[in-house]
Amino acid sequence: MKKFYTLLFFAITASFSAQFEGTWKLAQAAGALAVGPNQGDGSWWSNSLTDLTARDCLFDDSLVFDNAGNFTHYMDGNTWLETWQGAASDQCGAPVAPHDGSGSYTYTFTNNQLTVNGTGAHIGLPKVTNSGELSAANPPAVPTSITYEIMMSANSDTMTADINFGGGWWRFIYQKTSLATNPPAFYNVSLEVHTDLITSVSPDGMYAGGGALGGNNAVALSDANGDGVWTGIASFPEAGGHYTLLNGNCPDWSCKEDISGQPCADPSNYNDRLLPALTADTTLVLQYGSCDTPGTGIDEINKLFSVYPNPASDIVTISADRDVKAITVYNMLGNKITTNNVMSNSTVLDIESYTNGLYFVEIIFKDGTSTNSRFIKK
Repeated sequence: MKKFYTLLFFAITASFSAQFEGTWKLAQAAGALAVGPNQGDGSWWSNSLTDLTARDCLFDDSLVFDNAGNFTHYMDGNTWLETWQGAASDQCGAPVAPHDGSGSYTYTFTNNQLTVNGTGAHIGLPKVTNSGELSAANPPAVPTSITYEIMMSANSDTMTADINFGGGWWRFIYQKTSLATNPPAFYNVSLEVHTDLITSVSPDGMYAGGGALGGNNAVALSDANGDGVWTGIASFPEAGGHYTLLNGNCPDWSCKEDISGQPCADPSNYNDRLLPALTADTTLVLQYGSCDTPGTGIDEINKLFSVYPNPASDIVTISADRDVKAITVYNMLGNKITTNNVMSNSTVLDIESYTNGLYFVEIIFKDGTSTNSRFIKK
């Protein structure tokens, strides 16, 4: 009997280790890197789709786990550096020891925890450890092992690694390089920004930027006929994302609109606006500095229904002013979580098993129209 249990133990251990065998890279998606106050909460910062290019030296690094418990970190002579490592600025550059992949590393995986062993061994970002973030000011000793909380997808091709560094949680999402990935979908969002509530428009003009769009002047708006309505076309990922409006071209963001305290402002993300998940090109009619849009914008549409409580931990109720045909939930990466056929004006979603974080809801009404909203699982 003892021999049987010993064989069973080794079989289970081998099964768990087999999930890691192979080569992994950071998911080519927004939110593959995220940090926030709680596990799965990326409200403090998460990478945008533009970071896939700006930080391509990090997104092409490879993690290799073999069946003998060895771990190799390939950086191909170029990775993402931060100022605490001695770089002049946060930028791509030659890896800095001991986080340069030159060590002899091993790994173990038990009880849904991955531990990488060896000075400098890490996944995600090298500064993140179990006892804090490494920094240039009074830097702590580089640990000889780091442990991550692991969630694997059903087919074991996506690995979500969470780590509590003491002041919050980082999340790193990896995918096996053998996984066939589709390029992220983008949609054109036509912006119509009304400026009649402000005294004057900057000589530099109006812009949309930040979040999913990029820098402060990512999308230049124009008012060719001088009617005070500034227009432009922004390219948003399928998952939507944060953005803001700016009266002028200010790299320090000092000229961005102030909508703090209003319903369309996200206080966890610099009081930016948030565009929910998209399924087609759309138009947003916005009022600069206000959530009360002058036309049929997304905020007016959202008045037709309610999602509560929000945040929620176990159930979310969706009530509308007319019958709903179907409700689809997406995670912050734009991946579909579930679709419910409803045929009523009120339904309850069971979200108890969901990972903490932000989710988008696509609501299709019985008359064929649709809209989007969001909720937070806590």
